[in-house]
Amino acid sequence: MKCLIVYRSHHRMNTQRVARAMAGAAGATLMAVDECRPEDLDGYDLVGFGSGIYGGRHHRDLLALVDGMPQKERKVFVFSTSAGLKVEHHRALREALAGKGCRITGEFRCRGEYRLLRLIPVSRGHPDEKDLADARTFARGLSTP
Repeated sequence: MKCLIVYRSHHRMNTQRVARAMAGAAGATLMAVDECRPEDLDGYDLVGFGSGIYGGRHHRDLLALVDGMPQKERKVFVFSTSAGLKVEHHRALREALAGKGCRITGEFRCRGEYRLLRLIPVSRGHPDEKDLADARTFARGLSTP
């Protein structure tokens, strides 16, 4: 299965670490969202979309990429890093992907460190080695029939 993982990582690069772990486990191509155009998604059997959570949703650049995608049946997965692990954080991206005809095959979320008021570390040390191992396990599971 040919897999692409598109991500947006900002500030502490938490999501990039998770995306790299997933890509290594799944043998996927990795692409930052600012390097990706909607036509770059063609030719992949599975596409992962992930970022940190900002204001309760994925990064606006990731949502803009999905908004620019043509309507097409496609298998996708969603992932995120966040200090809080709320299911509703994936809602906007899930709905945008479904609106483009995509079928979501899985979701992954793990803690990511951030700084409250840019001073106070929250979820310090995350994603940690267990988080990255969980991301690898998740990614390997996506490639099984």
